[in-house]
Amino acid sequence: MPYTLRRPAAAAGARAPGEAIAPVIAEGRFGLAVQPVCSTLSRAPDHMEALLRPPASDGLSPRAFVAAAEAAGLGPALDRAVLHAARTLPGLVSVNVCARSLQQRDFVRIVLDVGAGALELVRTETVDDLAAVAAAVTELRACGVRVALDAVDGGAASLALAQAARFDALKLSGGVVRAAIAGARGRRLLGELLRLAEAVGARVIATQIETLPQLWAMQREGVELVQGWLLGAPVTAPPLPPAGDAGQGLGAAPGLP
Repeated sequence: MPYTLRRPAAAAGARAPGEAIAPVIAEGRFGLAVQPVCSTLSRAPDHMEALLRPPASDGLSPRAFVAAAEAAGLGPALDRAVLHAARTLPGLVSVNVCARSLQQRDFVRIVLDVGAGALELVRTETVDDLAAVAAAVTELRACGVRVALDAVDGGAASLALAQAARFDALKLSGGVVRAAIAGARGRRLLGELLRLAEAVGARVIATQIETLPQLWAMQREGVELVQGWLLGAPVTAPPLPPAGDAGQGLGAAPGLP
Protein backbone atom coordinates (compact mmCIF):
# COMPACT_ATOMS: atom_id res chain seq x y z
CA MET A 1 0.00 0.00 0.00
CA PRO A 2 1.38 3.42 -0.92
CA TYR A 3 2.46 5.57 1.96
CA THR A 4 3.54 9.15 2.53
CA LEU A 5 6.49 10.22 4.65
CA ARG A 6 5.26 12.59 7.34
CA ARG A 7 7.14 14.89 9.61
CA PRO A 8 6.55 13.98 13.28
CA ALA A 9 3.95 16.18 14.90
CA ALA A 10 5.28 18.68 17.43
CA ALA A 11 4.54 17.91 21.02
CA ALA A 12 1.69 19.88 22.50
CA GLY A 13 2.94 23.15 23.89
CA ALA A 14 6.41 22.77 22.32
CA ARG A 15 7.94 25.91 20.89
CA ALA A 16 10.01 26.15 17.72
CA PRO A 17 13.72 26.91 18.38
CA GLY A 18 13.42 30.41 16.94
CA GLU A 19 10.40 31.14 19.11
CA ALA A 20 12.40 30.17 22.21
CA ILE A 21 15.54 32.07 21.16
CA ALA A 22 13.84 35.31 20.11
CA PRO A 23 13.16 36.57 23.68
CA VAL A 24 16.69 35.58 24.77
CA ILE A 25 18.09 37.87 22.07
CA ALA A 26 15.56 40.67 22.56
CA GLU A 27 16.08 40.78 26.33
CA GLY A 28 19.85 40.29 26.22
CA ARG A 29 19.62 37.11 28.29
CA PHE A 30 23.00 35.79 27.19
CA GLY A 31 26.51 36.24 28.49
CA LEU A 32 29.86 37.08 26.97
CA ALA A 33 33.30 35.66 27.57
CA VAL A 34 36.53 37.28 26.43
CA GLN A 35 39.74 35.69 25.19
CA PRO A 36 43.00 37.53 24.52
CA VAL A 37 44.68 37.84 21.13
CA CYS A 38 48.38 38.16 21.91
CA SER A 39 51.69 39.13 20.37
CA THR A 40 53.45 35.99 19.18
CA LEU A 41 56.80 37.18 20.52
CA SER A 42 55.96 38.97 23.78
CA ARG A 43 52.69 37.13 24.52
CA ALA A 44 51.26 40.47 25.64
CA PRO A 45 47.57 40.99 24.76
CA ASP A 46 46.89 43.07 21.66
CA HIS A 47 43.11 43.01 22.06
CA MET A 48 40.29 40.74 23.25
CA GLU A 49 37.69 38.73 21.37
CA ALA A 50 34.12 38.63 22.70
CA LEU A 51 32.55 35.15 22.69
CA LEU A 52 28.84 34.46 23.00
CA ARG A 53 27.64 32.36 25.93
CA PRO A 54 23.95 31.32 25.69
CA PRO A 55 21.88 30.81 28.85
CA ALA A 56 22.71 27.47 30.47
CA SER A 57 18.98 26.77 30.75
CA ASP A 58 18.72 26.56 26.96
CA GLY A 59 21.07 23.59 26.86
CA LEU A 60 22.65 24.83 23.61
CA SER A 61 26.33 25.28 22.82
CA PRO A 62 27.30 28.69 21.40
CA ARG A 63 27.58 27.16 17.93
CA ALA A 64 24.17 25.51 18.19
CA PHE A 65 22.59 28.68 19.56
CA VAL A 66 23.91 30.75 16.65
CA ALA A 67 22.83 28.10 14.13
CA ALA A 68 19.31 28.04 15.59
CA ALA A 69 19.12 31.84 15.51
CA GLU A 70 20.16 31.93 11.87
CA ALA A 71 17.76 29.14 10.93
CA ALA A 72 14.97 31.23 12.44
CA GLY A 73 16.04 34.35 10.52
CA LEU A 74 17.37 35.99 13.69
CA GLY A 75 21.06 36.11 12.74
CA PRO A 76 21.23 39.88 12.11
CA ALA A 77 19.25 40.58 15.29
CA LEU A 78 21.69 38.44 17.28
CA ASP A 79 24.65 40.28 15.76
CA ARG A 80 23.14 43.61 16.75
CA ALA A 81 22.39 42.42 20.28
CA VAL A 82 25.93 41.11 20.81
CA LEU A 83 27.44 44.31 19.43
CA HIS A 84 25.32 46.29 21.84
CA ALA A 85 26.28 44.10 24.80
CA ALA A 86 30.00 44.14 24.01
CA ARG A 87 30.17 47.92 24.19
CA THR A 88 30.22 47.60 28.00
CA LEU A 89 33.55 45.69 27.90
CA PRO A 90 36.75 47.63 28.57
CA GLY A 91 39.56 48.03 26.05
CA LEU A 92 39.59 47.06 22.41
CA VAL A 93 37.21 44.14 21.93
CA SER A 94 36.59 42.35 18.65
CA VAL A 95 33.02 41.17 18.08
CA ASN A 96 32.01 38.32 15.79
CA VAL A 97 29.36 39.20 13.22
CA CYS A 98 28.03 37.10 10.37
CA ALA A 99 29.54 38.32 7.10
CA ARG A 100 26.07 38.30 5.59
CA SER A 101 24.92 40.99 8.04
CA LEU A 102 27.14 43.47 6.21
CA GLN A 103 24.88 43.09 3.19
CA GLN A 104 22.20 45.03 5.08
CA ARG A 105 22.24 48.72 4.25
CA ASP A 106 21.99 49.94 7.84
CA PHE A 107 24.52 47.61 9.45
CA VAL A 108 27.50 49.97 9.13
CA ARG A 109 25.51 52.70 10.89
CA ILE A 110 24.61 50.27 13.66
CA VAL A 111 28.27 49.33 14.21
CA LEU A 112 29.32 52.98 14.29
CA ASP A 113 26.47 54.01 16.59
CA VAL A 114 27.47 51.30 19.06
CA GLY A 115 31.07 52.48 18.92
CA ALA A 116 32.55 49.07 18.12
CA GLY A 117 36.32 49.20 17.67
CA ALA A 118 36.84 45.86 15.95
CA LEU A 119 34.86 43.17 14.13
CA GLU A 120 35.52 39.63 12.97
CA LEU A 121 33.53 38.41 9.99
CA VAL A 122 32.40 34.81 10.46
CA ARG A 123 30.36 32.36 8.38
CA THR A 124 31.65 33.74 5.10
CA GLU A 125 29.92 30.93 3.19
CA THR A 126 26.60 32.74 3.71
CA VAL A 127 27.66 35.76 1.60
CA ASP A 128 25.93 36.12 -1.76
CA ASP A 129 26.80 39.78 -2.44
CA LEU A 130 30.57 40.20 -2.25
CA ALA A 131 30.42 43.76 -3.53
CA ALA A 132 28.08 44.87 -0.73
CA VAL A 133 30.24 43.24 1.96
CA ALA A 134 33.42 44.72 0.48
CA ALA A 135 31.87 48.20 0.42
CA ALA A 136 30.78 47.85 4.05
CA VAL A 137 34.26 46.72 5.12
CA THR A 138 35.82 49.68 3.30
CA GLU A 139 33.45 52.12 4.99
CA LEU A 140 34.00 50.64 8.44
CA ARG A 141 37.78 50.74 8.10
CA ALA A 142 37.63 54.33 6.86
CA CYS A 143 35.80 55.16 10.10
CA GLY A 144 38.52 53.53 12.22
CA VAL A 145 36.93 50.12 12.86
CA ARG A 146 39.38 47.23 12.63
CA VAL A 147 37.92 44.39 10.55
CA ALA A 148 39.32 40.85 10.51
CA LEU A 149 38.30 37.91 8.36
CA ASP A 150 37.83 34.85 10.55
CA ALA A 151 38.48 31.15 9.88
CA VAL A 152 40.66 31.60 6.81
CA ASP A 153 41.56 28.08 5.71
CA GLY A 154 42.09 28.19 1.96
CA GLY A 155 38.41 27.52 1.25
CA ALA A 156 36.66 29.25 -1.62
CA ALA A 157 34.39 31.48 0.50
CA SER A 158 37.11 33.00 2.66
CA LEU A 159 39.53 33.39 -0.26
CA ALA A 160 36.90 35.18 -2.36
CA LEU A 161 36.16 37.63 0.45
CA ALA A 162 39.85 38.15 1.26
CA GLN A 163 40.39 39.25 -2.33
CA ALA A 164 37.19 41.28 -2.64
CA ALA A 165 37.79 43.46 0.43
CA ARG A 166 40.82 44.75 2.27
CA PHE A 167 40.99 43.52 5.87
CA ASP A 168 43.13 44.56 8.79
CA ALA A 169 43.77 40.91 9.68
CA LEU A 170 43.25 37.38 8.43
CA LYS A 171 42.57 34.85 11.20
CA LEU A 172 43.89 31.42 10.30
CA SER A 173 41.71 28.53 11.37
CA GLY A 174 42.95 26.06 13.94
CA GLY A 175 42.99 23.43 11.22
CA VAL A 176 45.62 25.39 9.30
CA VAL A 177 47.79 25.62 12.41
CA ARG A 178 47.53 21.90 13.16
CA ALA A 179 48.19 20.95 9.54
CA ALA A 180 51.32 23.13 9.47
CA ILE A 181 52.68 21.14 12.41
CA ALA A 182 51.69 17.80 10.89
CA GLY A 183 53.55 17.85 7.61
CA ALA A 184 54.84 19.46 4.44
CA ARG A 185 51.44 19.84 2.80
CA GLY A 186 50.14 21.82 5.76
CA ARG A 187 53.25 24.00 5.78
CA ARG A 188 52.72 24.80 2.10
CA LEU A 189 49.13 25.84 2.79
CA LEU A 190 50.28 28.05 5.66
CA GLY A 191 52.91 29.62 3.40
CA GLU A 192 50.32 30.34 0.72
CA LEU A 193 48.00 32.02 3.21
CA LEU A 194 50.84 34.08 4.65
CA ARG A 195 51.73 35.26 1.15
CA LEU A 196 48.07 36.14 0.56
CA ALA A 197 48.01 38.21 3.75
CA GLU A 198 51.17 40.02 2.70
CA ALA A 199 49.74 40.70 -0.75
CA VAL A 200 46.56 42.25 0.64
CA GLY A 201 48.31 44.13 3.46
CA ALA A 202 46.71 42.23 6.36
CA ARG A 203 48.15 41.08 9.66
CA VAL A 204 47.91 37.38 10.45
CA ILE A 205 46.32 35.90 13.58
CA ALA A 206 46.81 32.19 14.21
CA THR A 207 44.07 30.61 16.31
CA GLN A 208 43.68 27.56 18.55
CA ILE A 209 47.27 27.70 19.75
CA GLU A 210 47.34 25.02 22.43
CA THR A 211 50.95 23.79 22.53
CA LEU A 212 54.42 25.29 22.60
CA PRO A 213 55.39 23.62 19.30
CA GLN A 214 52.45 25.35 17.63
CA LEU A 215 53.52 28.69 19.08
CA TRP A 216 57.14 28.18 18.05
CA ALA A 217 56.06 27.23 14.51
CA MET A 218 54.06 30.45 14.21
CA GLN A 219 57.05 32.43 15.50
CA ARG A 220 59.30 30.86 12.87
CA GLU A 221 56.86 31.76 10.12
CA GLY A 222 56.63 35.37 11.26
CA VAL A 223 52.97 35.24 12.34
CA GLU A 224 52.36 38.43 14.31
CA LEU A 225 49.44 37.52 16.57
CA VAL A 226 48.18 34.31 18.19
CA GLN A 227 45.15 33.19 20.14
CA GLY A 228 44.40 30.02 22.05
CA TRP A 229 44.34 28.26 25.40
CA LEU A 230 48.14 28.38 25.66
CA LEU A 231 47.95 32.18 25.74
CA GLY A 232 44.74 32.46 27.74
CA ALA A 233 41.45 30.61 28.06
CA PRO A 234 38.14 32.45 27.63
CA VAL A 235 36.96 34.05 30.85
CA THR A 236 33.50 35.27 31.74
CA ALA A 237 33.03 38.95 31.07
CA PRO A 238 31.40 41.28 33.62
CA PRO A 239 27.60 40.87 33.84
CA LEU A 240 25.63 42.56 31.10
CA PRO A 241 23.42 45.53 31.99
CA PRO A 242 19.68 44.95 32.51
CA ALA A 243 17.67 44.67 29.32
CA GLY A 244 16.17 48.11 29.96
CA ASP A 245 19.60 49.72 29.90
CA ALA A 246 20.74 47.68 26.90
CA GLY A 247 17.62 48.79 25.08
CA GLN A 248 18.62 52.44 25.07
CA GLY A 249 19.88 53.80 21.76
CA LEU A 250 19.76 50.94 19.29
CA GLY A 251 17.56 48.57 21.22
CA ALA A 252 18.72 45.17 22.32
CA ALA A 253 17.74 43.48 19.09
CA PRO A 254 15.95 45.73 16.62
CA GLY A 255 14.03 44.03 13.89
CA LEU A 256 12.74 41.11 15.92
CA PRO A 257 9.20 40.07 15.06
